[in-house]
Amino acid sequence: MSEPPYGGRRHSPQRSGDPSYGSPAYGHSPYGASQRQDHYGHQPQYDSYGSYAAGPSPAADLPLAPIHRRAGARVMDNVLVAVFGFALILPIAIGALGLDSPGSKTRDEGGVWTWPIIFVLFTVLSLLPFLYEAVQLGVWGQTLGKRWFGLRVVKVDPAGDPLDVFTAVWRPAINHVVYQLGFFFFLILAVKVFDFAAYGVLLVSLGTLVAYLWAIWDRPLNQAVHDRFAGTIVIDDRVEWE
Repeated sequence: MSEPPYGGRRHSPQRSGDPSYGSPAYGHSPYGASQRQDHYGHQPQYDSYGSYAAGPSPAADLPLAPIHRRAGARVMDNVLVAVFGFALILPIAIGALGLDSPGSKTRDEGGVWTWPIIFVLFTVLSLLPFLYEAVQLGVWGQTLGKRWFGLRVVKVDPAGDPLDVFTAVWRPAINHVVYQLGFFFFLILAVKVFDFAAYGVLLVSLGTLVAYLWAIWDRPLNQAVHDRFAGTIVIDDRVEWE
């Protein structure tokens, strides 16, 4: 039996109590949706939510990644990018932009929240994580954190297919750029214009947390919000699947 792309295994035991698994309506294929047909001989199409009128998405038969390992991979990736980013960007900002010699109008200028500091934070918290994740997902389908925890990002339709270039860029763009735009918008308002905009920073931060935690209660594919918009799922790369 040949190995599928990216080294994922292709066999998993049949799920008990799942009437759609292995039924004539869907059959078996390495990635599920690419060859499965409905009762009328038509190939079904699934949206990023894994739903279809004739039954659940074949992606639900893939070995979905455990939430605690997904969280561990995310923390590891964020720490790696933050350490590298601050080590690279902050000394440049301090030396080249003169952040070590603040002016006398610190209150009017937002205290330590100068434009260079905001730019450094946006670079480290948004741009660098985006590049870090987009490149690795496009090449390997997994980041360093996901590789360490044995996880992989694949497409929902066709189920289990490796990411194309657009999806590999779009998923981290949502995850690291779109999520952060609201945060930095309210942060700038809070420190430069209106103090009470800090409540907007808090609300956006809570919203971002919920977007990640969405995978805990999402069914049937355990997708976070960015997975839903990108049409992706995270699978356990240590489990054999078919």
